[in-house]
Order: sequence, then C-alpha cells, then structure tokens
Amino acid sequence: MLKNFGVFVLAIGLMTPSASPGRFARVRAMILEAVQEGGAPSISIAAAEGGRVVWEESFGYADKEKKIEATPDSLYALASISKAFTGTGLMVLAEKRLLDLDKPVNEYLGEPGLAAHVGSADQATVRRMLLLEAGLPMHWNIFSATEPGRPPSQDESIRRYGIIVNEPGGEYVYSNFAYGVLDRVISRVSGKGYAEFMTDAVFRPLRMNRTSVYVAPELTAYAVKNYDAAGRPLPALAYDHDGASAVHSSVHDLIRFGLFHLNNHVPGQKPILRAASRELLHRPSSLDASDASEIGEIRMAMGWGVVDLAGHRFVISSGAAPGTQSRLTLLPEQNVAVAIVCNASLPDDLTLWKIEWETLAAMLPDFPRIPAIPERKPAAFVPPQGLLGEWQGAVHTYQGDTPVRLSARSGGEIAIEIDGQRGTPIPFDTPLGPLAFRNGWLTGLFFGTIPTDDARRSPHVVFLRLKLTGDTLAGTASAVAVDQTFALPYWTSLKRNSR
Repeated sequence: MLKNFGVFVLAIGLMTPSASPGRFARVRAMILEAVQEGGAPSISIAAAEGGRVVWEESFGYADKEKKIEATPDSLYALASISKAFTGTGLMVLAEKRLLDLDKPVNEYLGEPGLAAHVGSADQATVRRMLLLEAGLPMHWNIFSATEPGRPPSQDESIRRYGIIVNEPGGEYVYSNFAYGVLDRVISRVSGKGYAEFMTDAVFRPLRMNRTSVYVAPELTAYAVKNYDAAGRPLPALAYDHDGASAVHSSVHDLIRFGLFHLNNHVPGQKPILRAASRELLHRPSSLDASDASEIGEIRMAMGWGVVDLAGHRFVISSGAAPGTQSRLTLLPEQNVAVAIVCNASLPDDLTLWKIEWETLAAMLPDFPRIPAIPERKPAAFVPPQGLLGEWQGAVHTYQGDTPVRLSARSGGEIAIEIDGQRGTPIPFDTPLGPLAFRNGWLTGLFFGTIPTDDARRSPHVVFLRLKLTGDTLAGTASAVAVDQTFALPYWTSLKRNSR
C-alpha cells in the first residue's frame, strides 16, 4: 500500500554476464544481511542504465522448506505494482480509441455502476480513477486460498463498494478498488478477461514470459513461496481488485517493463505504446499525495507515484501485501531503473528502499546520501468547537443501515456507538495514523465492529473518515481487519443532536 515513502518509495543465486560484482559490492552485502539476518527468505534485484540491464541477481530461497534457490526468473507477487500494468493496458485501449480517458467510467461499466454520495458519478472519469482522485474511499480485500470465503464477483463488489464519497477531482485517496473497477473496464471494453487481455496486449508483446495475472498454470514451477514476518509460509492470495494487486512477475521481466517505460528499445519488445502515451502515464496530478510522515512531495500519476527528492525525479511503483514486497523505480532524466522483489513481509518495511537507494548510488556519480526518514510525532487530539456534542446517524451498508452515534467532549474525549456497541479510540499509533482532525476531516481508528457478512470474515476495528460541514458529519466508516486482510468502506452520515 502507498502509505509512506519507504513503502511508497513496503544464499546467492544467478548473475547476468553484464553484472559488475565490485560495482555493486556494497548493495550485495546489504542484501546478504537482509537474507541471513533480516528475515528475507529471498531478494531478487535488477538494475538498468542507458537502455540495458547491467545487473541481475537473486539471493536466498524461493522455497525455504524445499531449499529451492531464487533466480531472476522466479515469479513474485507484485501487489500494487499491478497498478502500473493496469494503467499500461488501459492506455493501449485509449490509443486504439476504444475508450476515452475523460469519459465517466460508468459509461464503460454498465450495471451496476459507481454510486455517488458526493458530487456526481459523471465526474468520476477514467483519468481520475487512474490518478486515484475519483472520490472512491480507501479499500482493500484480500482472500487466502485456505479460507472458505472467496472474492465476490466484480459486479457484486462494485454494488457493495463502488461508492463515491469525495468530490471527484478534489482530493487524492489511495483506493485499490479504483483499479479493481478499471480491470472491469478493461474486460468490458476489450471483450476479454482481464488476465487474458493483459497477456495478449502487454506481457507477450513486451516479451515478459514470466509474468501473469495470478500464477498462470504454466508458470507454477517458477512461483516463489511467500512468508510472514515470523518466517512462516503463507498461502496464495486472491482479491476483489485484481487490477490493483494480482500481477506476478520475475525481476528479469520487471526491469524490462521499466526499460519499456523509459522509452528504450529493448530487443524483442513490440512498441505497444507511443512515447507520448508512456510519458502521459508518468505525468503527475496537481493534487498532493503526501502525508506528514513522508519526505519529499509525492504526486500520483497513472499507476505510478512521482517524487522530487534530493535533486532527482523518481517515478515509482511499489507494492506490499501479506508475504510480499516489491519496488520498481525509474529516474527518467538519467535513463536508470531498479527493480527489487522479496517473498516476505519484512519487519523493517524500509529495507527494499534502502537497498534500492544504494543501487542507484552505485550507478550514478555524486548520488546523494540516503535521506533520513522523519519521526512521526502525533499531536494530541483536540476536537474543534464545531465537533463537540452528540451526533446520530447510520452506517449505510449493502445489507442495510446500522445506527451509529458519536460523542465528543471538550477535554478530547470521543467515542462511537455502532449498533448499540460503544467503541473508544485505539490508544496507540497505527499505519493509518493517529486520531486527528485536519482540514475539516475527523480520522481515526476505534474499537468496534460493522455487522456485514464481509466484515464478519475476520476480527476488525473501525476507521472513521468523516467531514464536518455545519451540523453534518459524513464520509466513511471502514471495517479494517486486525490481520490487515481487508478495509471495507461504508458510507456514513450523522447529524448533530439538538442542543
């Protein structure tokens, strides 16, 4: 997930003949330490400059139990790097004039389409969906192969979670579901399933022979096993947002994808997009996507993030999910790219970023020292005068409305009550940030549950993101699984009780 720059920016194998061991000696030592002491079963890395791959190497085990070593052809789950692939696929359709980036996404969805609680669904264009500014809320929904439940159909997921809760075009909100909707657009416009289209239109023409949506049957032998932070093996995952999360690839293929996006001519690759279209995919939105814990200003492009830092422009796609972390970073002005993948949830989610930075330093003269990550120091929660009092309303779910109450006191005391169950704020910092009121928005995690069948899959807490407008609080209450397998948003609206 793209929540901070370190994640936005979350036994030796084979090496290509073009690699220079001395040049990357410091990086190799860092990777070996991460594998031998840092909990990484394997890390695969590739670097390219001047239009060619200069280093490709794998460290550690693709499967620890079977002692199968990782190689540059090993297949890793890319998680959110999938968005860069989905954006590329949509641009192929746009170049063929099969879709218009500035038309409402509902024109390509049929029924059910997106439902707007704020603004109009017509404002949620394909372009705004790609830039994560179409008004959809935070969402992810991950299913383990060992659990009985499976993802609902795409149309059913859109009916449940295809809700516009912010004015489209007015705010950046990271939503995996936006790209789940876009993979549905690809299917309807192309007449092929998302996986089939991506293979035919992107992977095969770019000679990415170790890349597929999920693990294609013919690639099973190359797939790595994923591990949690404690080193325990994890089952395969499925999603209701494949276009955001489901692409698997080797580091060999991933660096070639990076070279393609840098407008290099790679032997064997077909020109599936014009240079102008590739540059459009990297063009950042005017909306700031940073938060207080990050370094550098981050803006979202179409499946990529753009960061200006230390005198360089970084075009980044990164991913993290249970048992996997991945990064693909481009420096377009220097024609340099680094790809790095790992088959574990690492205790230090900055590990891959630090390795990537040292790799760039090995290739670029006078590359700056790695910047310090600012320590996040949450301010004490002080509710504004307009928030004080008693509020009453409902969480509107696909299975009906559930009553909700909120009370806020001048001393900072705040609590919610959902379906008669009282919940207080979670008293420690989390990746979703502290309890806060900023720019008119109340945000924070609370103890509580939302009684839908989807949310009952796992123990969860409730994340509130509500905008204060006069005597109205409106936004989302999201069920967030304790094991991080889902964040399911529901439109929520409250009115102030008469004083």
